[in-house]
Amino acid sequence: MKIAAFILVIDSYVVRKGMLAVLNRIHGVRVLKEFSANEAFPGYLKNHQVDFMIIGQSEFDRSAELFIANPALLEKTILIMGSGEKTPAPPRPEKDMHTVIHLQEDRDSIIKKIQILLNALEQPGSESPATTLSPREITIVRMVSMGLTNRQIADRLFLSAHTVMTHRKNISSKLGIKSVSGLTIYAIVNNIITMEEVSSLAAK
Repeated sequence: MKIAAFILVIDSYVVRKGMLAVLNRIHGVRVLKEFSANEAFPGYLKNHQVDFMIIGQSEFDRSAELFIANPALLEKTILIMGSGEKTPAPPRPEKDMHTVIHLQEDRDSIIKKIQILLNALEQPGSESPATTLSPREITIVRMVSMGLTNRQIADRLFLSAHTVMTHRKNISSKLGIKSVSGLTIYAIVNNIITMEEVSSLAAK
């Protein structure tokens, strides 16, 4: 069995050590290094082979440029979301859930998600969560990445603002990404919007 190399990028000492304790219970996992701030880990990634990175939501948002420059890194990323960011959602297949960990989850649930990732590492080519978005949701992700507000999106698609907000909640629930920067990275990685389009929009 392949030994999967992990790093932790989590500001909170308590959360970081808690996650380390969980990972140490999983066969086939090796934690290479822990980081408490986002400034240190990009250099480490350049010089070390890492299979997965567990990163806090705030650290992920602060590192948007790193993910835009290295979109393949998003495939290795497991996002930790705080209890205050919990969004009620209908049950979904496990394959759509494994790259997001909520702090309120119990240890067994977290272990199960990590094991799904380890199995995927052994069997590359499995279906990506990208396929779970509907055509309408993909359109909205693109518009969000272009910097449009909910009202502007609603006007362009002839929808109510409430409907757009509902779509965005569903998108966040499916992807586990709530920030605009995170959705933009997702859109680039999945060819919903190009790097050139994002750069030209940022220049305006």
